[in-house]
Amino acid sequence: MLTSLKEILNDCELHGYAVGSFNTPTLETLRAVIHAAESFRVPVVLNHAENEEAVVPIEVIAPLMTEYAKNAKVPVAVHIDHGETFPYLMKAIHLGFTSIMYDCSGLSYKENAERVKRFVELVHPLGISVEAELGAMPNNMAGCVNGQEKSDLDNLEQYFTAPSEAAAFAGVTGVDALAISFGTVHGRYEKEPRLDVERVKKIKGMMPKGTHLVMHGGSGTGREQTKAAIKAGIRKINYFTAMDTAPAPVIYETIKRAEGEPVHYGRLAKLAMEVMEEKVREAMELFLNADSG
Repeated sequence: MLTSLKEILNDCELHGYAVGSFNTPTLETLRAVIHAAESFRVPVVLNHAENEEAVVPIEVIAPLMTEYAKNAKVPVAVHIDHGETFPYLMKAIHLGFTSIMYDCSGLSYKENAERVKRFVELVHPLGISVEAELGAMPNNMAGCVNGQEKSDLDNLEQYFTAPSEAAAFAGVTGVDALAISFGTVHGRYEKEPRLDVERVKKIKGMMPKGTHLVMHGGSGTGREQTKAAIKAGIRKINYFTAMDTAPAPVIYETIKRAEGEPVHYGRLAKLAMEVMEEKVREAMELFLNADSG
C-alpha cells in the first residue's frame, strides 16, 4: 500500500527498527525490493535519485514505482533521494511521490535551513514527508551525489554533523527525517568504516519528537556497526551499492559458462533480479532485527 515516509518512520520509532530505503532505477530492482519486503512483511522505501535520470527518466519509472507501491501487501513510501532542483521536485510531487529528500547540504547552514523550511511549509499540507541532510555525506563514486567528484576520504570527521546544529535545524525546519554524517560513505568502502555511534546517540537525544534520523551509505558498514547505529536511533538506512553491484559477477560467470552459445538477456535480467533480492533480504533482516545476535 502506498503511504508516507512519516507513517513508516513513526512505526520504526515505536518498534525500534530501521526501514530499508532502496534505489529502484530498473524494473528488476523494483521487483526485487518489493518481493523482499513482502516476504519479510515489513515496510519499505523505494528511491529514485535525480542523478539517475541518465538510467531512467522519472516520467518513466514513477508510474511503475507508484503502481507497485499501491499493489504491495506492505506499506511502501515512494521517495526522491538527493533531490536538488526545485522544478524537479515539483515534477516528482505531480507524479505521485509521497516523500522528498530536498538536499541542500552543499549550501551554508543558513541557506540549507531556510530552503528546507520553505519546502516543508509548502508540501506538508499535501501529506508529503520531507528528508533533509546536514553535514556532508562523502562519496567514493565520482558524480554520485550533487555532481561531486570523489571525496577526500582520509579524514571523515571533517564531514560529521554537529549535534547542536542538527537540533537547531530540525527545530526550525520541521523535517520528518534528517540524514546525518557520522562515518558512512556513498559507494564502496576502501577500508573498514568506523562509525561515530556516540554522535548518533547525542543527536538522537536532541531531536524533536517528529524528526527521525537517517543513515546513507549502508552497504558496507557491517552487521555490528549497523546494529549499533539502529540501537542509537537510526530509523532509515539507504542501501544500494551492494545490491546494484552484486549481479555483475554472477552474470559474468553465466556468460562465460555458455562458451559462446547465445545467452538470452531476459534470463540474465531474471538472474540479476534474484541476486539483488537476496541482497535486499539480507539488509532487511539486519535492519529489522537490530537487537538480535
